[in-house]
Amino acid sequence: MPSGCQHCVLKHFKKSKLYMMESTVHPFTRLLYILRAEKSEISSIYVYAGLIGLIQLSLPLGVQSIISFVLAGKLSSSLVVLISFLVVAVLIAGVMQLKQLKIIERIQQKIFVNNSYAFADRIPRLDPIKVDAYYLPELVNRFFDTITLQKGIAKLLLDLPISIIQIVLGLIILSFYHPFFIAFAIFLLLLLWLILYGTARHGLNTSLEESVAKYRLVAWFEEVARMMTAFKFSNAHRLHMKEADRKTLSYLHFRTRHFSVLLMQFRSLIAFRVVITAAILIVGVVLLLNQQINIGQFVATEIIILMLLNSIEKIIINLDSIYDVMTATEKIAKLTDKPTEIYGSYRSLPAGPFSVEARNLAFSYVSGRQAVSDTNFNIRPGQVIVLSGAGGGGKSTLLRLLSGMYPEHTGALLINGVPICNYDLDLLRNRIGAMFVNDNIFHGSLWENLTMGRGEIDAPYLTWLCDQTGLKNYSSNLSAGFDTILDPHL
Repeated sequence: MPSGCQHCVLKHFKKSKLYMMESTVHPFTRLLYILRAEKSEISSIYVYAGLIGLIQLSLPLGVQSIISFVLAGKLSSSLVVLISFLVVAVLIAGVMQLKQLKIIERIQQKIFVNNSYAFADRIPRLDPIKVDAYYLPELVNRFFDTITLQKGIAKLLLDLPISIIQIVLGLIILSFYHPFFIAFAIFLLLLLWLILYGTARHGLNTSLEESVAKYRLVAWFEEVARMMTAFKFSNAHRLHMKEADRKTLSYLHFRTRHFSVLLMQFRSLIAFRVVITAAILIVGVVLLLNQQINIGQFVATEIIILMLLNSIEKIIINLDSIYDVMTATEKIAKLTDKPTEIYGSYRSLPAGPFSVEARNLAFSYVSGRQAVSDTNFNIRPGQVIVLSGAGGGGKSTLLRLLSGMYPEHTGALLINGVPICNYDLDLLRNRIGAMFVNDNIFHGSLWENLTMGRGEIDAPYLTWLCDQTGLKNYSSNLSAGFDTILDPHL
């Protein structure tokens, strides 16, 4: 993507409300926010859809006129012009469909970029306490629902607008042929509404249940992969297979429930199609025999009815795609809706060392376990101290408190005399180096792993830091030095 385009998409992402919603928002509302963000593009799609619908509905009228010419036994220039007009109209409709595809592709790319920025931006800012109950590497798997969202949006924006416009315009055209068709239009719309109203909510709920079961199975695969050595030594007991079997059966159960809703909708469509076809054929023949419509109008009405039924069939069949799209928005929100840390506005820190003071500091985890209790200390600027104690004694928790990761503590925790909650956390953490027991390297160069993107750090300073921390021998013995690529999987 060109840099200018990328800048525009990033700017659009920052303004988007989709990633600032509460977790109680209905999936349909999330979908509306996505569509609203692309309203200018979608408006163009609707304009093209309206024109394509008009062209496609003009074909039966053209056929009606051609039949009139043929029955009159005339081969005139008007007939040639009419046929030429219909052929050109079909060509124009095809060109407009190509333009629709290009717009859809732009929207799909924006969705992917927006979600990638949302995940990359939000993960480092998640509130550690609020996500403590989740295994984040597994939660990040929801990003793959972006692909489902992209594909579903394409169907949603291409097929549904054209189908809806064809239904509306087709019913309007039919109403001009005979008053009966006005009643027919009301009856048709009522039946369609009953089908959608009676099954849509259940279809969405079963789709969500199916997705939850799918991710539980994937989470188990990740657990087996993470503990591969342990499962090697207990392979004979087949625990990994038993649990996979249980979760697979759970998925099949919910998938079957969802499919039963789709079957119900399709059965309704078949019954709907049979009733409408029978009614329109019988009434059309009666009107033709009573000479209330001519043969050309009869053929035109039958063609329009067939197009209407085809459009309604597209809507019913695409309901599964609509469920998938709304489910995808809900799954993506499983991460993007998680609470983030609250940043203060204080941005004043001395260039050199600063003081750290705790007064009656205490902290308990959500589980109720108290990790730090009634702690008092005053560390002067430049003072070097060591925390020691038994495992589980609260050392790591205290260090996380000092870095602003756990703001919901009691007592006072002051940096240079200012409560830590008042600081801009990015500014504060830029002055803190930390390496916790669960931290690891990421796939990138040694330079990237040590500097973490801090552009102000140069090679002499990093070499000095390596010397101070005992990494100099390691880094100097690497063939590519600081450019050596580190792989956490090796």
